[in-house]
Amino acid sequence: MKKLSIILILFIMFFQVPQIAEAASSYYGKVKNGTVYFYDEANSSSTLFQLPYSYFVQVTGIEDDEFFTAVYKDMEGYVKKSDVTLMNGQPNNPYFNATFTNYAEFDLYDSPETTSALIQSFSKEQTFNFYGTIEGEEVADLTNIWYYCSTVYNGENIKGYFYSGVASSQPEITINTETFEEISEDVFTATTNGEEFSALSTGTKILLIISILVPSVFILFFLIKPSKMNKQNKAKKGIRKVQHGDYFEFDDKDL
Repeated sequence: MKKLSIILILFIMFFQVPQIAEAASSYYGKVKNGTVYFYDEANSSSTLFQLPYSYFVQVTGIEDDEFFTAVYKDMEGYVKKSDVTLMNGQPNNPYFNATFTNYAEFDLYDSPETTSALIQSFSKEQTFNFYGTIEGEEVADLTNIWYYCSTVYNGENIKGYFYSGVASSQPEITINTETFEEISEDVFTATTNGEEFSALSTGTKILLIISILVPSVFILFFLIKPSKMNKQNKAKKGIRKVQHGDYFEFDDKDL
């Protein structure tokens, strides 16, 4: 029974690392309403753009009492905990995807205003990938809505703000009806060990696995060795004939 318990412990130790590595490290958060923002930093003054209503961000962890760390498309940032509903599921269309073109020459800016740093100038009919909207400078008495977007220019993917007033078409945001079981942020506390293991370098993971397996091998060796020795001793046992004067006695001592 004692040997069986030790073998069971070794079995658990052997499979512990793969189980930790497979622990979930992110969930999807559904945007609750039409005024939810994606942030560059974990504070309300670093707004990047307004997220499309009813779509998702991939929530990767807890930053503090107010913010989650999150991913939207190819961007890493933050969302307020109160603005999304954590869900246990994989959406088929987590992000709203749309493109637009410009009918007139205009520039891509670092902020939603023409006085900010210019990123790149474009002639008309440039195609942009839409991320979200934000209020900014009102240009030519048209509108104060700008698009946060990306485009490929000279083989490089660049991002910034483009004025919606010169867009040839307005992205029409459809409703994403996908929904899943709601979960609490406690799921991230439960997977902390998995995240820490996943964050380790490959070399460190190998050393960790070796540090668990090597002692296990030695323990198994010392468990098996006495057993083999006992078998060998039993094999050597037999009955020998000992002469005492004119008679013999049989002795069953070890050979």
